[in-house]
Amino acid sequence: MKINALCTADIRQAKKFCDKLVGVSADVQQCDGVTLIQEYDKTQTRGDIYLPTMTDEDLLENACDYIVTTGARAIVRAAYDLNETGIIEAKYKLSPVMLLHRLGVLDKCTVAGGVCLDNDDLDLMAQENVPLIILPTADAGYGHGFAPVCAALKCGVRVGVGTFDGKYNRACDINYETDFLKLTANAEMSTENALSDADIKRILAFE
Repeated sequence: MKINALCTADIRQAKKFCDKLVGVSADVQQCDGVTLIQEYDKTQTRGDIYLPTMTDEDLLENACDYIVTTGARAIVRAAYDLNETGIIEAKYKLSPVMLLHRLGVLDKCTVAGGVCLDNDDLDLMAQENVPLIILPTADAGYGHGFAPVCAALKCGVRVGVGTFDGKYNRACDINYETDFLKLTANAEMSTENALSDADIKRILAFE
């Protein structure tokens, strides 16, 4: 089983390389193996959502109210770079994950990005059964860094992988993401084979 856990561009192309896909789009028709969610706006009244940033205070507050009121789930792009994390920590004195917990919605969220997650964040995510979607080529390409995938797995966090906007993976090929992930994990851990074949299989299946 291969799951593209977050695709925000060229969903039809991305679906060629996986069995299931979660896509963010209002323009693509539903098809087999594709779950579509919409980027959150204040007019939304139903359905699961994607929140691309936590730095817009009004949007974050409205999204959290929506999640609590409707029981919807959300993919939240959080702790995805130092700038975003720094803004949130300066404003709230909390990491993005800790802020979602304080707002009472963390257990309804899936974190996407996660480059700046620390051990306390990962422990809380494991405790609250919060999945992590890593975006290897996008995070590296945009200069955000590498998500701590090995630490996340060690903590018991369920990890998936996505192609995101495809800027640095034009084919939106999920296999390319995992090949790239192996290299970034090796670089992060300063060793070869930091992720085993079993780890990669589990990440691809989002298990």
